[in-house]
Amino acid sequence: MKLFLLLIIGIYLFSYEAKVEPFEVYKIKASVAGRIIFANKKLEAKSVKNTLAVRIDNSDELINMENLKESLNVLNEEYKNLIEIVKRKQEIYEKYKNLKTKAKTEKDIKFFDYMNSFNQLLNLKNQIINTKYSIKKLKNTILKKRIILNGYINKIYVNKDDYVVPGALVAEVYDISKQKLIVYVPIDEKIGKDIYINGKKSNFRIYKKWKVTDSNFVTSYKIELIGHGLKWGDIVKIDFKGK
Repeated sequence: MKLFLLLIIGIYLFSYEAKVEPFEVYKIKASVAGRIIFANKKLEAKSVKNTLAVRIDNSDELINMENLKESLNVLNEEYKNLIEIVKRKQEIYEKYKNLKTKAKTEKDIKFFDYMNSFNQLLNLKNQIINTKYSIKKLKNTILKKRIILNGYINKIYVNKDDYVVPGALVAEVYDISKQKLIVYVPIDEKIGKDIYINGKKSNFRIYKKWKVTDSNFVTSYKIELIGHGLKWGDIVKIDFKGK
């Protein structure tokens, strides 16, 4: 309520007040279900880079992965053997089909024998493709069970032994590489390109300027400013000067 009143006052004085906020706030959610086996709460209130913060149990997936890899090895061996069988049966059929001394029935037997092995080869190839796809899909699931964070970790919402479902909130991360200020400028107000904060010219610049009036401040446009050098959480006074 206090911030609302400050914003209203700022609008009518053509001087504005805003809270210093992170550039972006990211809500990190679980992509897959499972039991939490690791949650590093010590990372809260710290800036991290490519850091493992939360891990979901992947023991079943690892077992399935080993089984799939073994199955793939067996299928590949079978495929190599069957290729040789198909080649041999094709050679036999090619010889038979041109022999006038062989009956059509005998030639047909050789042909269908060859085609049967050829179809087995195609089916085996399809099994190999499906197994490779299953391995790739499983790898992706295992990867999603390791939640790697970048940025300033404001909060980790899960604890060890919690069970999460897809979409469950896991962590909140801030991008503090830049700071953001949000102001609401009256429709008729012309703003200068120089931005003064607390009476001093700043490095802040206009990042976004909405062309449609705000849904809450219906006679004003929303403007986002970005820059750096302010104290997080402070309420600052903003003036637009210059042409």
